[in-house]
Amino acid sequence: MLATGRLLGRRLFSSSAVCATQKRTETIPTPEEAGWAFNHVEKKKGMYKPKHSTQEQIEYMKSKAYFDAYKGLAVYRWYKRNLKGQSIIQPPPRLFCIDKHGRFNVNHACPVCRDEYLFFDFRNPDLILQFLQDGTVQPLDILKTGLCREQYALLRAQLLKAKEHGTITFGVEFRNFDYRQYYPWWSQEPPRQVTRGGLTLPDIHPDPLIEFDAFKPEQNTWWDQYWLRHDKFAKKAK
Repeated sequence: MLATGRLLGRRLFSSSAVCATQKRTETIPTPEEAGWAFNHVEKKKGMYKPKHSTQEQIEYMKSKAYFDAYKGLAVYRWYKRNLKGQSIIQPPPRLFCIDKHGRFNVNHACPVCRDEYLFFDFRNPDLILQFLQDGTVQPLDILKTGLCREQYALLRAQLLKAKEHGTITFGVEFRNFDYRQYYPWWSQEPPRQVTRGGLTLPDIHPDPLIEFDAFKPEQNTWWDQYWLRHDKFAKKAK
């Protein structure tokens, strides 16, 4: 009797779950019904993001429409997070702006999700380079870029893929090997730790020498005259 009750409960639970999933899939509108979120559409929640190829993205980033929209700056430069109320602290980044069906979850999406042509791809390194720190191949902080967590993960993945395919140039650090880890019969001590070329960053770009006039009297100012006329000022103050 108990086993029969459990079996009946499992069947009811599975049937209700199937009905719920079918109901969810039935309520999802088609792209023709929900509409496409083109760049001229302001409120994009519930709409589908159009899909473009990498070649179309490259041509778009060279077009006049892209220059008029971003004025030659990075796509995140003029982005400002939409906040409710007067919040001083920046809220944490969103998990995603586009759901698994390809529809916008919010109206004010992140800098990459909101543009219909933009998406991270290793074959277009120009977009990836906009989100890297100057002179390095390290991505910027997620709060500075304004990206959602999904796009930030895609940025790091496509950056690694761009390094492997050679679309982005980067410097390889010099590696010092300890051969005792690879050959059991190796008995020599590891050599002195060396660096590439023996140069450091201060050697390549030295800081300029700054001279401060710490013990020199100031000239062409009224500061020395103030002490001469201190009694006069003190009398006026009284």
